[in-house]
Amino acid sequence: MKLLLLFFLSALPRQEMLTYEVWLGPIHAGEMKLSLLETQYKGQDAYRFRSVLYTKQSLSWLYRLHDTLYSYVAKDSFKLLYFEKRIHESNYDTVVRVRYDWNSSRILYEDGTSYPLIPGTLDLVSIYYYFRLNPLGVNEERKITIHADRKTETSIVKGAQEVAVRSQASPTGLFSCTKLVPEVTGKGSFGSRGKLLFYMTNDNNRYPALIKTMMTLGSITARLKRVWQKN
Repeated sequence: MKLLLLFFLSALPRQEMLTYEVWLGPIHAGEMKLSLLETQYKGQDAYRFRSVLYTKQSLSWLYRLHDTLYSYVAKDSFKLLYFEKRIHESNYDTVVRVRYDWNSSRILYEDGTSYPLIPGTLDLVSIYYYFRLNPLGVNEERKITIHADRKTETSIVKGAQEVAVRSQASPTGLFSCTKLVPEVTGKGSFGSRGKLLFYMTNDNNRYPALIKTMMTLGSITARLKRVWQKN
C-alpha cells in the first residue's frame, strides 16, 4: 500500500495553483484558490495544501469574507501533520491551529484540548488531494475519516456518475468528471448542515473541476477557471 501511495505522490507537481470562480447561487461572489507546495514541516518532507476563499470587493457592503486554510501532510505517508484556519469575515475574525501527534494518537488544539487521532484522518483541504491520488470510479465507494472544528466523523464517499463540467481551464471548455458524494454520518463537517459534492476530472491530473456545498438556504459553487503548475 505504501509503495502504491508513493507512486501516486510522485505524480504530483512540486507547485500548483488552481483558481476558481465562486458563485453564491446565481451571484458571482468571489474567488477560491487551491494550492500545493512541496516543502518541509519540522524537518520532515511534506506537502503544504492551502485553500483561500474571498469575496469580491464590490460585495463588501453586503458581506466580507477572506478565509485561509493550511494543511500539511507527510509526503511519504499522507499523514496529517498540521492544520491552520484563518477566518476573516464581517464582524468575525479567528485563528485556529491544530497539530497531529501520531506518537500519542491525539489531535492537539492550541488551547490545550485534544481528541483521538484515527489512522487515515483527513481535513477539509487534504480531502481533495487524497482523491486525486486515490481516485474513485462510478459505483465505487470508500470509507474515510474527517476531522474539522473539533469533530471527527466517518464518511462514505461514492462515485455517483460521470458528468461533463464546464471549465475555462479545459481547452475544449468541458472536463469529463466523476461526481463524488461524501455521505457524513454526523451533523456534517462541511458547514452548517452542509453537503459537499466535488467533481474530479477523468484525466491524469484528477483536478477538482467543480466543488459545490449544498446549504439549507442555497449553494456555494467553485468552478475551476485556471491552472498553474511547476514540476
